[in-house]
Amino acid sequence: MSSDDVRRIKERLDIVDVIGDYIRLKRSGGGFVGLCPFHDEKTPSFSVSPSRQTYHCFGCGQGGDLFSFVMQRENLSFREALELLARRAGVELSRDGGRQRERNLYDVMEKACSFYRSELEREGREGGRAAAYLDRREIPREAWRDFELGFAPKGWDGLWKRLTAEGFSFREAFDAGLVLEGRTGPYDRFRERVIFPVRDISGRLQAFGGRLVEGDGAKYVNSPEGVLYSKRRSLYLIGRAKEAARSRDRLILVEGYMDAIRLHLAGFEEAVASLGTSLTEEQAALIRRLTDLCYICYDSDAAGQDAAVRGMYVLRKAGLDVRVVELPAGKDPDALLSMPDGERLFARALESARPLVLHHLHIRREMLRTPEKRRRASEEIISGVASLSPVDLSPYLPAVEAALGVMRHEFIPLLEEERRRQSSRRDAHPSGNEPERPGPAQDAADVVEAALCALLWRDASLRRTADPVGIVSLLTDPRLQTLASALLTASSPAELEAGWLETGDSFPMRAIAAGGDYCEELGRASDPGPVLMEILSTRCLRREYDELKVILSRGEASDAQLLRFQELARQLKRGGRTAP
Repeated sequence: MSSDDVRRIKERLDIVDVIGDYIRLKRSGGGFVGLCPFHDEKTPSFSVSPSRQTYHCFGCGQGGDLFSFVMQRENLSFREALELLARRAGVELSRDGGRQRERNLYDVMEKACSFYRSELEREGREGGRAAAYLDRREIPREAWRDFELGFAPKGWDGLWKRLTAEGFSFREAFDAGLVLEGRTGPYDRFRERVIFPVRDISGRLQAFGGRLVEGDGAKYVNSPEGVLYSKRRSLYLIGRAKEAARSRDRLILVEGYMDAIRLHLAGFEEAVASLGTSLTEEQAALIRRLTDLCYICYDSDAAGQDAAVRGMYVLRKAGLDVRVVELPAGKDPDALLSMPDGERLFARALESARPLVLHHLHIRREMLRTPEKRRRASEEIISGVASLSPVDLSPYLPAVEAALGVMRHEFIPLLEEERRRQSSRRDAHPSGNEPERPGPAQDAADVVEAALCALLWRDASLRRTADPVGIVSLLTDPRLQTLASALLTASSPAELEAGWLETGDSFPMRAIAAGGDYCEELGRASDPGPVLMEILSTRCLRREYDELKVILSRGEASDAQLLRFQELARQLKRGGRTAP
């Protein structure tokens, strides 16, 4: 592995964009802050510096660059993180020792995507059924390429033959969810279907959805849950929608592939599809990384509305402001936006979207008026609002009480009883899915000494002109002495980082990130270099002064040591500065 790979990837990727795919970042001064993904906190202590391309958490001490972050957050080896970021950056990795980089399941998926896309292009040229279907749905030809749409041909093993010709094994194709094992051999999972690639927020291809063009069979077939794909953690077009969602500070959630594509084509590029109506906490957390406001726009039929209500509470419990968009009867987003005045009608529907509780009351208004259904509707509403915090619920209490026909003193006991029931159910069935969070780092380096290493890391002229013996003598931590020596003797920082990442040594980049933050604080008043050198030099004088003071107190000092002690006392007094 060449250090050039690391350098080229870092030249093309911005750490703010990479980390912004995992947590929500807000600008603060010259950098960004957010809640640390490595430990539980309510006040942001996690900072990202676009100028230094590093991150550092003041709470738990974690830090580093985009490689360190992806390795820790995704639990990847350096090689896996390198390949992931290379694909994102569009960097072709160099050959290592004459061997091609090891293929993985994402390579199989990309090869399958290319096969499906070429088949759709052929359908388009030959006037096939897949092309006719997309033409009927008024999906422009350029959108086929833009959204990577494809077609799985009618035969049983078209893709499998292509993969075997490329040297992929059955195990690779099976684990990627592309083929199944039959009585006479492997066969393709997707056949005679328009194909929709599903990528994660970082752009990795993790699944396909296949829509039947004509004939009998399930309308949709999707990739199975497996090594690459988890439906509960995925949203269709999330990678394309993330920038628009951040800039417009909202996300529009629809139900299916075509709805999401239609919204993008109409200019609503903050749209994603949930690939089903049962929203999960993981999907809510994914949305929360991008925005606080989510519009749910499911089909206007009863099933769609019921699903929207259930999803609202999942999203609201994740801290999102949730609005439900009500479309004209019989219309889904695709159908509405295909109308001549569709974009204006949809924009108007967004403007009139109802918040969580009011929409729930609205769609249950008829049930509440029907004696035999009133009790069931009331219990459903109470169950929903009981999951909300008192702060979230309080603005809507009068409306809920009026809809249920109860007084405040009657409603509160019902609410508290339902909250107790829900708490008991949670206690009886804990999720057990909470990730382990590290506490404050026990091996954190002294931040002032780490700052000197950060200066060496980013300043090539300092590395060339600095006296190695003098620099190392300013440091007391053996790990930082080793780090400083390495920076002063290596051909480039990228070469060092490649070695650290490959061996799993996270300390150097954590120290450099923490030291960079300290340099930035110093730099607000003046150039951090001279100030930092003065602080560390004063520390050295103080350490020598304290050592001589002990010797003097024991009556063991020589004349030379006594003179040196007096000189140190004068220097410290003149400097007027001691170690922080």
